Amino acid sequence: MKVSYRWLKELVAFDLSPWELAERLTMAGLEVAAVLPWGQGLEGIVVGEVLAVRRHPRSDRLLYCTVDVGEERLRVVCGAPNVAEGLKVPVALPGTRLPRGQLIQEAEFGGVKSQAMICSEAELGLSSNSGGIMVLDPQSPVGTPLPEVLDLNDSILDLELTPNRSDCLGHLGVAREVSALTGIPLSRPDTTVQEGEVPVETLARVQILDPEGCPRYTARVIKGVKVGPSPLWLKLRLESLGFRSVNNVVDATNYVLLELGHPLHAFDYDRLLGNGVVVRRALPGETMVTLDGKERALDPEILVIADGQRPVALAGIMGGLDSEVTEATESLLLESAYFHPRVIRRGARKLGLSTEASYLSLIHI
Repeated sequence: MKVSYRWLKELVAFDLSPWELAERLTMAGLEVAAVLPWGQGLEGIVVGEVLAVRRHPRSDRLLYCTVDVGEERLRVVCGAPNVAEGLKVPVALPGTRLPRGQLIQEAEFGGVKSQAMICSEAELGLSSNSGGIMVLDPQSPVGTPLPEVLDLNDSILDLELTPNRSDCLGHLGVAREVSALTGIPLSRPDTTVQEGEVPVETLARVQILDPEGCPRYTARVIKGVKVGPSPLWLKLRLESLGFRSVNNVVDATNYVLLELGHPLHAFDYDRLLGNGVVVRRALPGETMVTLDGKERALDPEILVIADGQRPVALAGIMGGLDSEVTEATESLLLESAYFHPRVIRRGARKLGLSTEASYLSLIHI
């Protein structure tokens, strides 16, 4: 279980260093196996604005850019497909050593001098995304050090939790422990929700036909959704803890998972057939295509979430492709439920599926 030092400080205003915190937690029974730096070692990276982009005279795949870095304008050769005029980007100045050890120096590419380097998230050690340069907020001040703009410089604590400490599977649970150890009050996240005027019962209903497998299932309908990229701060927070950013809806559910230790699942409400969902056992011969694109053969040992006609998710394991949230999604049905660990264990083993959701479902006993 990985937790962010900075995130914990947002929940409890302690003044311990990452290593002091690790020692206190370990002595209290929450073993910290490692303290890993994240977003550090980025001195020499500043915000730049791409003023002009031109074709390289001797290469079809390279461009050369004029970049404003505050005190001067630099010429930078770049091969990223997403570089464009007007973008704010991270620029490694000459003499900078990137986290992977690469030393940035002036160099020539096909007779064109490059004085710096426009960086991707992978080159900065912030994620595995190497498909293009990192694009910053348009309001980022040119010439400002990147760690200051992105509020980086975190440490990730790798906890080795014992089975009896499922209460610490989210940041809030670990923060509660930190509060108890330090005597500093816990600041709980605001969970106030503004309800719409239309009663949810008129939009969706929930039927639980297997109360042993699912003692509690709750859902909320959210209208007027616009699916798109998450804000950069959210992407970076997820990436720092090993989660790949997908879109703002999926990222929000993963953020709650990391905060509370409880999985959520979002369905495209308009792709559900019938008015709501049914929690039941799969019927003999039923199949469904899961989010990984594979068709799964189901049987009555497997607990499913179904709409009016077909299974749309494997309860506590994985969602279905037919109700997946996409860029066209405008309304959501958001699930929060408790599934019996024994039922989830059997279903996951039978299907050969091990997911973050199934892991959490299994240990919340």
